[in-house]
Amino acid sequence: MRTLLLLGLVVGGLVVAGAIHITQSNGNIEISVDEQKVQAVTGQVIREGEAVLKNAAAQGGPQTR
Repeated sequence: MRTLLLLGLVVGGLVVAGAIHITQSNGNIEISVDEQKVQAVTGQVIREGEAVLKNAAAQGGPQTR
């Protein structure tokens, strides 16, 4: 279940970012993927994730007891 939710978020994010295009005409649905856009978005997400992890490490991260 968790995997399906994660997959849905990833695909939804790519649609919003414009990397996946969905069009409907004459009863047909066409899905196209812009591979260059996917690579650009993926690279950006990785860089942002690394920045978040570095900031968390610099602040000591969450403290658990």
